[in-house]
Amino acid sequence: MAEERPILIENDAGETRAGTLRVTLFSRRERWVRALKMLALMWLLAAATLFIPVAHFVLVPGFLIAGPVTAVMRFRTGESLESASGQCPTCGKAMTVSLDPAARLPLWTYCAPTNDPIRLRYP
Repeated sequence: MAEERPILIENDAGETRAGTLRVTLFSRRERWVRALKMLALMWLLAAATLFIPVAHFVLVPGFLIAGPVTAVMRFRTGESLESASGQCPTCGKAMTVSLDPAARLPLWTYCAPTNDPIRLRYP
């Protein structure tokens, strides 16, 4: 489920503008499905690397350990950031910034048209 939240976009001089943050929220069921998919993928990779001579001594245990670790990380992720949009406080141009799903606010990034540093934060 997607949700939009109000944020503030400010430059390094302290000027601010209002913006919108787009966030994807995961239900408990979706989190379980994502976690189980990651676990299955890691264990499938462990099985696939079983027949690689010498490298299987490292790869198979690595994927077997990475499976539960990445599954737990996926399960704990309740929301994922998608993008932020608004007007740049420096140049006034409309902008949309794609965000890393694991990113958290406050976050420093750049205005695409002018390459000026901006900070995204909650009001």
